[in-house]
Amino acid sequence: MTTRFPTRFRLPLGVAGLVLVLAAAPRLLAQGGPPMLTDDPGTPGPNKWEINVGWTTVRDDASTLTALPELDLNYGIGNRIEVTYFVDYDDLRAAGSSRWGPSDSEFAVKWRFYDAGDDGLQISAYPQVNFPTPYSHSDRRGLAAGQTTYQLPLEIARDFRVIAANVDFGRVFGTGGVTGGWFGGLCLGHELRQGWELDAEAHVEADANVGRHETIADAATRIDLSKQCTLMLLAGRDLSDSLGPRARLISYVGIQLRL
Repeated sequence: MTTRFPTRFRLPLGVAGLVLVLAAAPRLLAQGGPPMLTDDPGTPGPNKWEINVGWTTVRDDASTLTALPELDLNYGIGNRIEVTYFVDYDDLRAAGSSRWGPSDSEFAVKWRFYDAGDDGLQISAYPQVNFPTPYSHSDRRGLAAGQTTYQLPLEIARDFRVIAANVDFGRVFGTGGVTGGWFGGLCLGHELRQGWELDAEAHVEADANVGRHETIADAATRIDLSKQCTLMLLAGRDLSDSLGPRARLISYVGIQLRL
């Protein structure tokens, strides 16, 4: 299953504490999207760009996977539509060897078909297609699926004054021997002050029969450096993982540009 960054982590006590603090906060601002796995119904706006450039490192007991750069390009068409292209360049190190190359690419279109305003319910559909990056051959190195897959997520956001929540969930459809699956996430965020946001997230990915799954938790912050630039930081771990090796740590450092 393709995600916005390679993921596998476990919830530390600090993340659990942050979730409780956010739940008790008088004013929450839930915002999905990078660096979170959970996405939100937001779009850049008419003829505007949102460009996210990141550096992700994922470690388990036997390997380290680094994605640098991680490129997420989003363009707004009207007030409610976004077109997205995503790709990263991976370096996988294990057993004294290193393999590198581009990930699969992702093309997506988001449509916020219901919008009751900033304080009301917002819902969007975000169909996505993941496909081999041309001329990469990364599937031969074990860095990409090498087959086309489709995702159909639904994003829901609502500000309840006391608490605001961002939820997404959807289905992955596999092709060419790649199995599909399910995914879902919840993101909570608190704006400490204007331009400084804390976020906490729980995310689950499962196989088609929901027999095996990965449960993920992380915490992140977004800090505005200017009106056009935001620093993004994330750390997290797996709660459990029966889909693959359990990662002990994930870190993300990125910059978001709004043009």
